[in-house]
Order: sequence, then C-alpha cells, then structure tokens
Amino acid sequence: MTNFSKVCRRILLFSALLLLTACQSFFYMPVQNKLFDPVRINMKYDDVFLTTLSGNKIHGWYFATTQKVNKGTVLFFHGNAENITSHFLMLRWMPDAGYNYFIFDYPGYGLSTGSPTPESTVEAGIAAAEWLHEKKDKRALIIYGHSLGGVIAMRTVEEIKKDIPISKVIIEGSFSSYKEMSRRVLKRQWWTWWLQPVSYLFVSDKYSPEPIDQIAPIPMLFIHGTSDPAVEYQSSEQMYAAAKDPKELWLIPEGKHGNLYEINNGELRQRLLKYLEQ
Repeated sequence: MTNFSKVCRRILLFSALLLLTACQSFFYMPVQNKLFDPVRINMKYDDVFLTTLSGNKIHGWYFATTQKVNKGTVLFFHGNAENITSHFLMLRWMPDAGYNYFIFDYPGYGLSTGSPTPESTVEAGIAAAEWLHEKKDKRALIIYGHSLGGVIAMRTVEEIKKDIPISKVIIEGSFSSYKEMSRRVLKRQWWTWWLQPVSYLFVSDKYSPEPIDQIAPIPMLFIHGTSDPAVEYQSSEQMYAAAKDPKELWLIPEGKHGNLYEINNGELRQRLLKYLEQ
C-alpha cells in the first residue's frame, strides 16, 4: 500500500469517526432554559426532584388530574431536544381528561444534573416510575414514550415490569435500536451513506430494549405519522411486527413528528382516550 493510500485511509477513518460522533449527538440535544411556563395556560404542577442510582438529580413536573374521577397516571418520556418545559405541551390535555400526568427530564436536560447517555436516561426513567408508584399511584402506570423517549421507555419497562405494575406502553414516532437509528440517519445523505456499516461498530445497543417482545404481555400501542421527517414510520411497523400480542399500530396519514394530537382537529386525542379506557 502506498503512502498516499495510507493517508487517504486515515483521512476517511477520521472523517468516519467525526461523523459517527455527530450521529451519536443526534440522540441528545438538551436545553437548560425554561421555555414555557404551564401557569400561562392555567396548569398547576408540583416540582419534583429525584435521585437516580448513579446520583444524578432528576427534575420533573407532576400534574394532578383536574377531574373528580381519577382514571390513572401517565408517565411521559420526552424526545431528544429541549426539555420538559416545551415537551409537556404534547399531552397537556391529559389532566382535564381525568389522568395524572408526570414528565421528567433526562440527565443534562433542564434542571437535571449529569450527562445524557443510554444508561443514565434509563436510570432516570426507573427513578421516575418508582417515585410515581411509591408516592402517587399504586395502580398500574401508563407509559408513554415519544421519539427518543420511546426507546428509553421500552427499556425502562423491561427493567421495572416485575416490580411496578404497568397497564399499557404507548410508543410514538420512535425506534428500538440505537444502531439501526444511526444507520438510518447516515443513509439519508449521499455523503454519509457509505458509513452505514461502520455505525454498528461505534454505536451500542447495550441499553436498547431489543428484543422488544419481552415487554409482553403488557399491551403495546405504536403510533406514527406517515410524513414523519425525523423517524421513518417504517420503524414503528418493524417494532409492531417484532412485538407480541396484545399490540396495535396506528399510522396517521400526513402526520409529522410531534404534531399528531394537533392535526385533524385533535381527533387522535379522543381515539387515545378510548384506547386507555378499554
């Protein structure tokens, strides 16, 4: 091999490492600032601070139902960007529908300490579920994960399902493998397409929920917009195929990433509420 060829290989390898590092950062885009105050839309909440197994301080907001009949508690795992001060808006209608609603930040997001990793985010999910079960609701929890929150939620469920009752797992616009999601991101651009096989060497699935069939017999619902630009809807089709019964798949025509409860006059809200009451 000539010196020129060696130099080219080193440049290509270095470029690959840089791109794969960028691909890893795709999973976490935390913001510390407060972006929206629930008080502005007349939502009352409790500030909650929890401690994970590794010692990270996790911040969350607990919204008690506004209705006389308490139908249950939803634990929400949000996506990869910003923090709870924007993501809480996605299910802001839950308390008025009779459900308690708890959303928390991963390490490094908002007021939570530490750094986000596949391991630390799952630890945060476990701490949130344990706190809800011990302090707020002994009934089976409803687990809801959106985008990155979906993969974290599913792994959390696998870790806690023997100790904490769970009634349903709802996964929206998400994926179950960090490796596979990295490959999909690299596949989107012609100049990163060739790096797809390398992603399997540098991205770990140690804290992914694969295989997701071990979540059974807890019912699973997969929701995905068919025009989602962030996570292809085929991801939910694959997870649905891999999951065991009971399971459902809802594909929302023209739905994008995070807007499914706002489009079509919010009709998906009523569909979800009917599903929860089954």
